[in-house]
Amino acid sequence: MARSSVPEPLDSQERTNPSTGCLPLFLRLTWMAFGNLALFICAGLIVRQSAPIFTDIAYFLIVVGLVLARYIDITQCNGLTSDEKPATLADWRRYAVLLVLIATSLWVLAHWVSSLGWI
Repeated sequence: MARSSVPEPLDSQERTNPSTGCLPLFLRLTWMAFGNLALFICAGLIVRQSAPIFTDIAYFLIVVGLVLARYIDITQCNGLTSDEKPATLADWRRYAVLLVLIATSLWVLAHWVSSLGWI
């Protein structure tokens, strides 16, 4: 008897698993590298007093974007920690708290250096 050439249907895990493709890679690069680079660039613009209100708004929108990118990475794309272990929401909370604390400190430092007029 000849076998049917009809492909077998994918199980639900294979169908809904977005851990392959460009999105997981983009999210991982965003929260690990590009987003942090964008924060430092904005901090530099704050120091140089280039469009102060705009750079402050952009700075904190980047912080929110990084927190959301990490959340989506973990919940939708089976995100990993920086040492390649499966990430949990506890990892996300720790990341969010540390990012907000460090980003706020950098923002205050940038405004302080700007007020001194060193640059």
